[in-house]
Parts: sequence; structure tokens; C-alpha cells
Amino acid sequence: RDGEYCIDSEATPTMPNSLMYKLSYYRFVESDGQGFDRVRRTEIGKKYFKLTHFEEAFTSHHWMVRIYKLKPQKNRIKGKGKKSRSKRISSTSKRSTTTKRNPWH
Repeated sequence: RDGEYCIDSEATPTMPNSLMYKLSYYRFVESDGQGFDRVRRTEIGKKYFKLTHFEEAFTSHHWMVRIYKLKPQKNRIKGKGKKSRSKRISSTSKRSTTTKRNPWH
């Protein structure tokens, strides 16, 4: 509609499914009980949804500042991409034993 954002019930399905909409209006219905956006003077369309990849870390008193953190991945394989210890020992065996080793590598 004329290049404006539409957030009410007439919004296209793309808008309520967008990350911008979800992070802006997550738990928004709890602020007044109806989900009415006073700045845009309209009631938001999709009111109840869950965030799958983010969790709310901070929301200011008047909802002007919202900070989210990324949830950890469930299927992440720990240690993937790192060299195994046996390969590191064999490659460093040529070094002299007087140099200090970095414990983080």
C-alpha cells in the first residue's frame, strides 16, 4: 500500500513472518492487553507467536529499547573444525621444549 508498512490484519503474510515484525512485536500484547500500536494508531495483526532463534534479554520500561540474544543451536557439534590433539603433538614435536606453549591453541 503506497510503500508504507502495514502491520494490522490486512498485512501481507510476509510482514508478520518477518524478523523485523517478530522482534518488534514479541510479547507486545502484554503491554496493553490488546496489542494496539499507539505510534501507528492501529492494532497489530499477529499477536501471539514464539521466537525460535532468539530470546529476549532486555526490554526497557516503555518498550523503546529491546535487546535479544541468539539461542544456542541444538544440533551444533562441539569441536568440529579443530585439529585433533594427536595431529597437533606430531606437528609441534619438532619444536624445542624450552618455548612456552599457548594453552588456548
